[in-house]
Amino acid sequence: MNTVINPRKIPQQKRSIERYQKIVDTAIHLLGEVGYDDLTTDLIAEKSGISVGSIYQFFPNKESIIYSHAENSYLIMHDLFFEKVTKELKKTKKFTPEFVDFTLFAFEQTLNEVKGYRLIHSILYTNEALLHLDFESNERFAKTLAEKVILVMFPKVNKKRAFYISLMIVESVDSVIKIVHRTKKPSEKKQVLAELKTLLLVYFSTFQ
Repeated sequence: MNTVINPRKIPQQKRSIERYQKIVDTAIHLLGEVGYDDLTTDLIAEKSGISVGSIYQFFPNKESIIYSHAENSYLIMHDLFFEKVTKELKKTKKFTPEFVDFTLFAFEQTLNEVKGYRLIHSILYTNEALLHLDFESNERFAKTLAEKVILVMFPKVNKKRAFYISLMIVESVDSVIKIVHRTKKPSEKKQVLAELKTLLLVYFSTFQ
């Protein structure tokens, strides 16, 4: 794919930063309203009150605007989640089934806290660059999970295995959360999450 996704310039002054952010915020809001296909720079300009020419000073196209938001969202999500996990680990470093409950709840809570994340996740396959960001995010999560959780709770596990254990966990949770978001009935969502917990507990039992 040859679509340019990097911003043309990163704002430095306060006024430019505010304009840049307004463009991004408006684009994400419209993405939820009209969908990816009907989102255009003309529409973003109309709704934001910022001219198309000014938008093009920062972004070459709508893909670039979405990518900019997605890149930031993945970093925020990572930091918010591991902030919660780090606080929980200060209480105990012993693995328990309750810790699995906590991490799943903390992850779902974090997804809700990151503005526009679910929208970005719903359009990953529209752009290879977005997919690559998602892959990078999972690997970032796995590295931190290995360092801050697996190696702490399971000191007998070596670093290399800790990373691959973490990668399996991250990819599994990511896939199952997609199922949860596709599921309409709360009772069915609860059942899917219960099965995920069972899956994780069985996996954890293999290296305790």
